Amino acid sequence: IGYNYYYVFIKSAQEVVGLLYCQSKRINLKKDFRLHTHSDKFSEKARVFFTNIAFNRIEHEILICGNVLLTGEYGVRLADSIQDNISTIIPPVLDEVRSFVKKERGVRVNSTLLKDFYSSGPLQEMSFEAKDFTKFIVQPDMVLTLKPHWESYNDYLSEVKSKYRVKFKKVKKKASSLRYKEMDEEQAKAYNDKMYSMYKDTADRATFSLFLLSENYFYNLKKEMGDKMKLVGVFLEDQLVAFYTYIRNGKQGDAHFLGYNVSLNSKYQIYFNILLQLVEIAILDKATYLNLSRTALEIKSSVGAEPHDMNVHLKYHRSLINRILPNLLKRFVPANDWQPRSPFK
Repeated sequence: IGYNYYYVFIKSAQEVVGLLYCQSKRINLKKDFRLHTHSDKFSEKARVFFTNIAFNRIEHEILICGNVLLTGEYGVRLADSIQDNISTIIPPVLDEVRSFVKKERGVRVNSTLLKDFYSSGPLQEMSFEAKDFTKFIVQPDMVLTLKPHWESYNDYLSEVKSKYRVKFKKVKKKASSLRYKEMDEEQAKAYNDKMYSMYKDTADRATFSLFLLSENYFYNLKKEMGDKMKLVGVFLEDQLVAFYTYIRNGKQGDAHFLGYNVSLNSKYQIYFNILLQLVEIAILDKATYLNLSRTALEIKSSVGAEPHDMNVHLKYHRSLINRILPNLLKRFVPANDWQPRSPFK
């Protein structure tokens, strides 16, 4: 909601050698940061109150090279012949986009963000470095590598340590009364409002987010993608209590957005069961990787997903603020403090 989109072609001798996908948004810090506290202390409540007052007065136009709805390298594509020059090619191109935004919309871009570049590993396609951009590491992308000889969920389960097999069976037993049903377009329309409500309950708990999906997102996604995506409803008797989405993306299967009834999650282990369902779907789909994206890192690692560190690059277009940006980010970017697990033998 509230985004503008820009597609940039880079040409050399009339031949297209590069493509950039950019999004821009006007951020209101109070609305997008959603600062809150559960403390009963007056000092803490006062801090949040006055910070929200200050945030309410701050609006900020950000240009993003990449896609805020996806985790991964979706912002830049360059021909092999110029890919090594990405760090010198991209900054001036993004300056041109800033100028275009100013000319077409009369809006000054305050900062530019490039997301997401894998630090290393098999999913890395390119690496970006530029002196005016501050690089920082965000929460890792959680990816399960699927072994070629896995033909079924039981093959996956056979390579899991005995204590995890016992745990997975207990998790599935708790959800024995749940039913999974893949939705078609008509059902997606019928259940869209319920799905959006469950999604929003999850989204509203986040401290900061650059986006909030539109109200008809899930219906429209199914309408546009059809059989190219799976939209699965999780039912308790005749009530929808959760849903999840799965999209095949090249050699990997992407677990897209999901939602669930928070009050029933503990009793039925809904979220954990969704992860196991996604593992099974990706195996049957013969994907090489299952991308579970960010958040809930520890529980995702418990089903075998491994963290892949990702770099994000930010530039503020006022020199003084840009010089102190590294120190500001150290204060506001949360540390990745979690305990990795591995279920495999």
